[in-house]
Parts: sequence; structure tokens; C-alpha cells
Amino acid sequence: MGEPARKLPTGGESWTGHRVPEEEPSGISVLQRWVERADGRMELLELPLTPELFLDPQLGDKMVQGNPHVRAIFALYELISRHLSSEPGTYVFSDLKHLIGPGLGPAPDISVVRGLAPDRDFESYDLRSEVPPCFVIEIVSPSNARIRRTDEVDKVKVYEKVGIEEYLLVDLPRRANGHRFQLKGYRMGPDRRYQPMQPDEQDRFASETTGLAFGVSPDGGRIDVFDLDTGERLLNAVEQEQMLKATQEELVRLRAEIERLKGP
Repeated sequence: MGEPARKLPTGGESWTGHRVPEEEPSGISVLQRWVERADGRMELLELPLTPELFLDPQLGDKMVQGNPHVRAIFALYELISRHLSSEPGTYVFSDLKHLIGPGLGPAPDISVVRGLAPDRDFESYDLRSEVPPCFVIEIVSPSNARIRRTDEVDKVKVYEKVGIEEYLLVDLPRRANGHRFQLKGYRMGPDRRYQPMQPDEQDRFASETTGLAFGVSPDGGRIDVFDLDTGERLLNAVEQEQMLKATQEELVRLRAEIERLKGP
């Protein structure tokens, strides 16, 4: 049986022997990792989430970055995976370790891969032998400046180098952005270098590789996803259920009205 999580002291050495940085005033994210002790007991450790751990987590690690971060991932994953589910050989991953090289194996919040054989299972995704994802989304950490920089600077270089065509960054609502979601992204240019994505006239970022567009809702409280072919906004499961219920109620009303018009 595992023991309660034990936090390592900041500013000292971790159990791996690496120096753990002092906690930043802006807050710090945590990585949880189960380790087996010499007597066979399993212990859950909580390590301050450093850029090194962020770029190369172990299988089974869990990054704890708050409910807003998790909700944003789940909302986008649901919309994207359901929309692309009918395309054979297209996979939508979330928090899956992508093996790139020694000391480099990030786990993107969302990644889309096309051109694979159907019905495969992955414990990790090896970019050294597989086709790279065509599209990656990262939800930027709102409270840890060093981790923000990893998403906004370091991963831009990494994803460009391995050939990921499009990289979208989602900035969670916080005081610095007026408590509204914000988006920015990069697309591979003809020279195989990233160029900043430019929003369209509706302030949406179009993903050519997925056929989707991403924008911020008018109230700034969510990311809306649109089908580029139809222009329609993708509905989440709750919205689809509400629409189905409304449609069924309207059918009942119409049948009743038809019966009334028929008369006795």
C-alpha cells in the first residue's frame, strides 16, 4: 500500500540527487511520482516541477497544475477527439510521453497524429521511429514563470526541430491577460522554420492540419472550436444532449399540433 505524498524541501537535493530550485513567489507546479523503496514499500513523492522534469517526465508521473489547466485540456480533447474519431489512422493523444532523445520526452497536453495504422495502443510515442504529430496544443502554466517559459520558448524550438507542423498555445485566464483566454500559435513555413500564426478576420486561429479553427468565446471564458468546412462551432457532450432534448420536445409539440389541426 502506498504512503501519503511526501513533499521534498525546496532549495535542497531531490531523491535523484539533482538540485531543487527555491519555490518561486508566483507559485509552483508539482510533479507526483511513485518510487519503490529498498524494503519494497511504494511512496508517493511530490517534486517541484522544474523545466527538466517538464520536458522529460517518467511514465506514470502526474503533473499537478490546478483545475483550470485540467478543465481546459479535457474540454479541448473531447471536442477534437470526437470530431476526428471517424478518420482512420488519426490519433488524438493527451498527456502521452513523446520520446525525442536523451533527456527529452515531453508529454504534450494534446497532440494529433495522422497516417498511422488503425487500432494501435501506445504507452508512449516514439518520434524517432514514428511520423511526428501534425498538431500540438499546450495549456500554458499560469503561475510558474519557469514552466511558462518552457512552453513559450523551449518547446517552440523542440517542436520545430522534430517537424511538428502546427503548435498552438492556450493562455489561461489570469490577471495579466484581463482574465480572458488568449491564443497564439506557430506554423511550419517553407523553410521548415516556425512562423507565427495569424488570426483571421474573426480572430480565430485556423489549423490547416486538422481542419479546425480555434477562438476565444465572446465572454473570454472558454476556447471555441469550429469546423473550417462548415464554419459551425463544435458542441460538447452537454450541449449536444441539450440540443437533442430540445429537438425531441419540438417533435412532440409538432405532432400534437398536427393532431389538433386534424380535428375530431
